[in-house]
Amino acid sequence: MTKFEVLIPMLEGGKEIVVREEAPNWFCALESALSGLGMADCMGNILCDVKEDGTIHVSDTKSSRRFLIREIDLANNAPLKTENVGREVSKITKKDEMLADLFTDVMDAWDLQEKEASDFFLDLALKYIPSDSGSFAKTDLSTNDLEFVSCRGPKGSEVLGLKIKMGQGLSGFSAKYGCFIAVSDAQKDPRFFKDISEKIGYETNSIICAPVKSEETNITFGVIQLINKKERHRFNEDDIEYLRFIAEKMAEYFHTKWITTDNNLEE
Repeated sequence: MTKFEVLIPMLEGGKEIVVREEAPNWFCALESALSGLGMADCMGNILCDVKEDGTIHVSDTKSSRRFLIREIDLANNAPLKTENVGREVSKITKKDEMLADLFTDVMDAWDLQEKEASDFFLDLALKYIPSDSGSFAKTDLSTNDLEFVSCRGPKGSEVLGLKIKMGQGLSGFSAKYGCFIAVSDAQKDPRFFKDISEKIGYETNSIICAPVKSEETNITFGVIQLINKKERHRFNEDDIEYLRFIAEKMAEYFHTKWITTDNNLEE
């Protein structure tokens, strides 16, 4: 367990507070700190940047709140400061128009078999959020392992069939905690991405993940992930919204299959 400091600016001009948490990683430290203040809903849609000094800057895309996390080194840590924390969230986008197109496109999935549907949803994500590679890892509901069953990109064939534990790596975190998360600089936090990077054997810069979780049953059927956004280095708040929509429709699809196959998805 590692000790972290979490700086939480308060709304309406209130003084920021610093919470100290002991946790296995920064994500759990942030979740614990926000939950203790009744702010757990800020964990659902986050953009994350790991800085050169090791601090983690987190932006909540819904509320535009920004948080700062770092490991505690009592001998060397200077006081946390709020200046230039997180990202400014864009207010003017073509998001509504894009989501309308996406709503039309996604309807073609319902007549597909499970493997075809997994590929379809992943390809749709890559169409709306152009990236070098992507994957869908399906949950083994008996073990909570995640298996990569649909992959695209230079290392797709090598990733296909690999398994990770729920909570392992960024995609495992997204599945375990039910959060939508975008990280712009994965290589700056080798502990957080170590296992996934070694399995993929692929240089990873930016990552975006979304859990495929049913609202009806609360079952997590898997996680969809895109790696290395094209043209721009960082995924943004609009990308999270597109991937959220796709993940929600995937969850609806898998929930329908779950019901119609007597709770027995394809092996």
